[in-house]
This record gives sequence, structure tokens and C-alpha cells, in this order.
Amino acid sequence: MVVSSRIAVKRQERLREVARPPAFLPSEGKRPTLTVLICARNERLVLPACLQALRAQTEPADEIIVLDDGSTDPMIAWLTAEYGLTFEEQGSSALGSSVTWPALRVLRKPNSGKADSLNLGWKMALGEIVVTLDADTDVEPGAMAAIRDGFAEDPRLGIAGGVLTPVCRHASWAGFFQFFQTFEYARGFLWRLTFMQYDMLLLISGAFAAYRRTILESTGGFDATSWVEDYELTHRVYRNAFDAGHRVTVKTLSGARGTTDAPASVQTFLNQRRRWFAGFIATHFKYHNMVGNGRYGAVGRYMMCLKTLDLLLPIYALAAVVVLIAILSIRHSIAIFIVKLIIAKLIFDLILHAYSITLYQRWLGIPLSRKLWMGSLGATLTEPFVFQIMRQLGAVLGWLAFLRRRIDWMPQRRVTVAAEMVKS
Repeated sequence: MVVSSRIAVKRQERLREVARPPAFLPSEGKRPTLTVLICARNERLVLPACLQALRAQTEPADEIIVLDDGSTDPMIAWLTAEYGLTFEEQGSSALGSSVTWPALRVLRKPNSGKADSLNLGWKMALGEIVVTLDADTDVEPGAMAAIRDGFAEDPRLGIAGGVLTPVCRHASWAGFFQFFQTFEYARGFLWRLTFMQYDMLLLISGAFAAYRRTILESTGGFDATSWVEDYELTHRVYRNAFDAGHRVTVKTLSGARGTTDAPASVQTFLNQRRRWFAGFIATHFKYHNMVGNGRYGAVGRYMMCLKTLDLLLPIYALAAVVVLIAILSIRHSIAIFIVKLIIAKLIFDLILHAYSITLYQRWLGIPLSRKLWMGSLGATLTEPFVFQIMRQLGAVLGWLAFLRRRIDWMPQRRVTVAAEMVKS
């Protein structure tokens, strides 16, 4: 590929730190070059599938950099043996190149966290577009081509995200969590499509996101102090663009699809949702001056106001559950009015969920199936009594974590689960 050879020539000449003025327009008439960053810590079990998916792309990335964030498992040994890596020491870090896959590089470094690792990665990247990919995310063959299409077609596109389907495995509750999270993700991405139409999309999944390199350079990259570095960066990009009089767009690209590992146990699910919500709260307070501020367009005027209401969602949602339980414990029955209200709410949810699934499938260009409709029906009728309560509990734990200014990180793949995966 001509683009790949051009990148290979520049590789030895370019410094890791690059300073150039912000610009949104790609080189005229050329497909944007693309670098994939994979931040990985102890991901020996899932990284092979991730890399296989990248090799199977219809339009492969020009460069792939695996950022080893102080792994203690055999991940580096496997990479070295599989791709013939040779490492060049660079202080406390080492940069490896592959003799069998020229596009692949591996940066071995001490543990410093995902955001800091990504910052090192994009500064040494050579592509005009920088894609961040979690090691447990496997993209479909046309994903990188869709990313290139999106940035080539929209010169103002600064950040884009892919469409992800959750996969839960190797846990007794895996089926339960995959069932509910599948429909949760579908509705979530449909909401993103809606917000995107009004230029106020704030949430892009860090597990599969793409950034114009000039955006990263002008903002300084990811905030290593944030619990949700991808979400925080989107706020900063909008704020800086509006303050400077620019117009930047943020989109979800329907052609950029993949699957990603999702929590498959109660503990890991609550831990994830606690971190997400605590990071959401911290980010919202950090950018509180954008709330209701017309200076920041629809993002400030509408989206930030909606997010302010979301801050209290877990409080009044769980309060409603507590009140219902209290009524049942005292009166041992529910007034007919409340029963009718619950039934009406379920019917309303069912109509909305069915319609949203239809729109989601049309957006992705996927035929509707009877199984999907039946699944949507089951999720609608059971979510409020099980899954939604767990979601709101995770959000309450997020409030507690935010107030304590502390997040206890928990790996998604424990040692026992890892052993099961190796055997299978």
C-alpha cells in the first residue's frame, strides 16, 4: 500500500513529540492515514483476537501500536514469539518492531495508567487519524475503512466512535448480563445517533474511538487524572472549539462495528458502573460553566442541562423502589391505581423499545429478526425489576466514590476466569 510505504519512510525521521498548529482539514484528495493504539495490561488472553481482527481489515491500518502498560502476564512473550519482535531500549521503556508484520510496533513501559499510555502512543503515532482500541474489542473487517470514510467525508469531524455489541463470557451470570446489556447498548447507540443529529453528542466509547490527530495536539490529549478520560476529552474538545470560534463535530459511525467484552458478574458490573458514574459526575462538575451556556451551542444549551438532571437519576429511581417496597410491607397490597400505572408504564416502554430496536436495525442495515423482537419484549418486561435496579445501584456507588474521591479498580478478567479461558 502506497500510504503504508510513505509512513514507513517517515517512521525513523519523526520525533515522538510533534508540535504543529491545529487544523481540521485532511490532505486534499488523499485518504487519511490511520494509527491504531491498543493500551493493554495483562491482556494475553484477548489480545490475539483483537490483532487478528485488525489483520483481517479490508483497508488495514497503516500503523498499529500496542502499549504494554507494565504487564506481568505472558503477553509480551507471546507477542515477541508470534510476530518476531526485536526491542530497542529507551530508558525505562523499550520499543519493539515486528519482522513479520511491519505495521506493528509494541511499546513496553512501566505501569502508569491508560490515559498516560495513550498520550505516549499518539505522540509517537504517524497517522492523521488515531484510533484507540481496547484489547478485548474485536472490530469487523470494514471498521477501519468506515473510520477513514467518516473523516474523509467530514472535514470538521474531530472525534468519532464505533458501534459496539457487548459479549459476556466465562461466568455463571454471563447469559443474564449479555441479554440485558445487548438491548442497553442498542438503545444507547440510538440515543447517540439522535444527539449527533443536533451536534451535541458527548459520549464516545473509549473501547473503540477515533480522533483527528490535530485535535489531540491542540487539546494536549487525555487527562490522566480523569476516571473517564475519553468522556472528559470530548467535553474539552467542544469547549476549546467554541472558545476559539471553530466548529467541530462528534459522530458515531454506523459502519465501524465491533464486539467488546462486558461485565459478566454482579461484582464487575457494579464496579464498572460505579467508575463510569463517578467519572461522569466529576466531569460534569469540572465543566459546570457550560451548563445552560449558549456560547457552547446545543451542547451547553441542552445536553449539559440534560446531564445535570441525570445526576439525580439514581437517587429518585432507587427512592421509588424503596417507597414501593415500603408500601408492600405495610399494606401487603398495592392500590389498583398503582397497578394500572405500572402496567401503563410497561406498555409504553414496550412500544418505545420495539420502535427503538427497529430504528437501530435500520441504521445499521441489519434485517429485523423474530428472536430480536422477542428478546426486546422480554427485556422490557423484566428490566425495571432487575437490571435497572442494578444499574442505579452502581450509579449510587458512583456518587459515594465521587464524594470519597476514590475509585477501587478491579480487573474484569480474574485469575480463575483466565484459567478457564485458557482451557477452553
